[in-house]
Amino acid sequence: MKDGNLPVRLRWSEGVKLFRSRWKGARPTVFFFIALFLMITVCFGSAYAMAVSGTTTLFQVRRNREHTLGDYVRLFFMCMLLCVLAMVATGSGWLCVLLNLSVPFLLVFFQSSQFAPKGYIGYAMTFVFLELRPPAPEEMGTQLLAVAACTAALILALAGYGWWRGRTEKKRDSVGESLDRLAALLKRMAEEGGSDEVRKELYGLEQSFHRMGYRNHRLPGSSDPQKLFYNMFAILFQRAVYLVSDAAWQEEVLPPERREALEGLAGLVRAVRAAQTAEERAAVAEQIQAMLADTPLPEGRLRIFYRSFLHRMLLLLRHWREVRPVRHPLWRGGGGRELWRRLRERFSLERFEMRFALRLSVVLTVSCTISLLWDFEHTYWFPLHAFLLIQPSYEESAHRMVTRPIGTALGCLLVFVVYPLLPGVPGVFVFSFVMISLMYCCTPGTWVHPIFSTAFAVTMASLTMEDTVAIGLRIFYLLLAVLLVLVINRFFVPTRREKQFRSNLHTLTHLHATYWDMVSQGLGGRVDPAFSSEILTEFHLVYDAAMGYVLTLPQGEERTEASTLLLTLWNMFSELEQVHYLLQAGAIPREQGSGLSRLARTLCVEMDRPGPPLDAISLEAGMEEGDLGYVLGRYLASAHGLSRQLAGVEQAARKRE
Repeated sequence: MKDGNLPVRLRWSEGVKLFRSRWKGARPTVFFFIALFLMITVCFGSAYAMAVSGTTTLFQVRRNREHTLGDYVRLFFMCMLLCVLAMVATGSGWLCVLLNLSVPFLLVFFQSSQFAPKGYIGYAMTFVFLELRPPAPEEMGTQLLAVAACTAALILALAGYGWWRGRTEKKRDSVGESLDRLAALLKRMAEEGGSDEVRKELYGLEQSFHRMGYRNHRLPGSSDPQKLFYNMFAILFQRAVYLVSDAAWQEEVLPPERREALEGLAGLVRAVRAAQTAEERAAVAEQIQAMLADTPLPEGRLRIFYRSFLHRMLLLLRHWREVRPVRHPLWRGGGGRELWRRLRERFSLERFEMRFALRLSVVLTVSCTISLLWDFEHTYWFPLHAFLLIQPSYEESAHRMVTRPIGTALGCLLVFVVYPLLPGVPGVFVFSFVMISLMYCCTPGTWVHPIFSTAFAVTMASLTMEDTVAIGLRIFYLLLAVLLVLVINRFFVPTRREKQFRSNLHTLTHLHATYWDMVSQGLGGRVDPAFSSEILTEFHLVYDAAMGYVLTLPQGEERTEASTLLLTLWNMFSELEQVHYLLQAGAIPREQGSGLSRLARTLCVEMDRPGPPLDAISLEAGMEEGDLGYVLGRYLASAHGLSRQLAGVEQAARKRE
């Protein structure tokens, strides 16, 4: 009997552990919501409690970030601006249409991408929720005060939570920890050679720095020294990944000089990690210069890696700074023309953010306008459901259109059973707070999450109407929202994962072409390192997104072909980045420069839309020698047949779609 019950006990134990973990993570958000809800209800009245949900979402998505005074000022300004725009939107039907078409569009356009698809959620929820209960003209001043109070409480909570976290938790030094890990992995490579385990860990560290760099972007094309700092570290790990991914350098037992070279790099990384002052870093820089002057390695992958690694470490030391949020003028870095070029690129229906921005805007325009003009009870539940159902991808929205009705029905059933048992208004509030606490412990998008959000909403609504009426209205507005989102997702610029995958393939080849154009420009003059780091970061983030889709495919020929294609593009880009390094290091002989220039111009054209002419490209006479010849030979070997691989994978994806 005991043995038969053991699996049940284990499942129960795992469930309890999971709940405790979820509760620990949700506890700050739950306490913030309850405290803010009570404050707004007592000070301003329950009619102004709509501001609480949006403010709580902002706390939830921002509480683990570091903030400066400028961040808090911008946060306050944005919340007040969204409050004013929300009140203006409720003034008339045409204002509602105009602002719901423009405001959500701009929030998604500038704050979201396929790498951060939910970047819009905090501000967008604030705008939408403030629209749901339009204040009367005489109440607008009170609405502004209530939102100002919410935002002030948010800023104090973020500052207080950041201070408390810094005092109670050991602050992670991501750069220092990563350097320690890099030194250990280099030591392991020296002793054992490369392995798939080492490659995966290096790649994971690389991706984490790419994402940290990406999170520090402001507007497309804007530059930030902190972003560049993170990107430079990402490139450091990239170079190690390139080495491990090349089996040629480790086919045999590593000779002593190769082990010595890798151990020397490991020691160098530890020295950089230990250097705390400018003087200590200058001493390490001198050591690097000596290592560059004496490189006892034969031509090939390891020599290129060794010298490029040293150059990158030297560059890092020259630009070393404490990693803190820093802010710089928008127009610094790429300049106004570069910014405008990036913005024009985003204004394309092929772009993820453009397609989702349009869908979200249309859904909110229709639902909010109907809610404004339709004089009926709790019509604001219609745009609320629609906002939560419309998601960046078609598949995620389709999933929510199944899970949310199930959760809503169960939540309504829970209220129907429990509400008659509640001891008056105090019992209603206690039950509601329990429900909202459990909601923040659940993952959004699951069928469990709407059980508790529905129970909270319906219970609070039952204070002013019959609980059965509230239940009926909740279900009715949900079905209306499902119908609206279903139509928009199906017929209005849908973003399916298969289509996004094909778009990502085009982006990857286009980035190859852009990088070759940069190499061509570099032969005639210096290229801003911020520009190259931007391309590198985007390539690896897009590659990661594309590979994420491939891993969802069932095992079979299609998945194998897609994985092989992505690996080919990745290997080609690694060789291309090495070409750029050789150019930066002045390691390209003059006699090879003109040939490289012609090759770069050719590949800049051919890689934008790879076709059969790629198969015919070969190296000119005299370019096969040296490090450059080694790298270019490997690039072209991979490029031959690329167009056929792309056509096959895209055809399979199109058929699947």
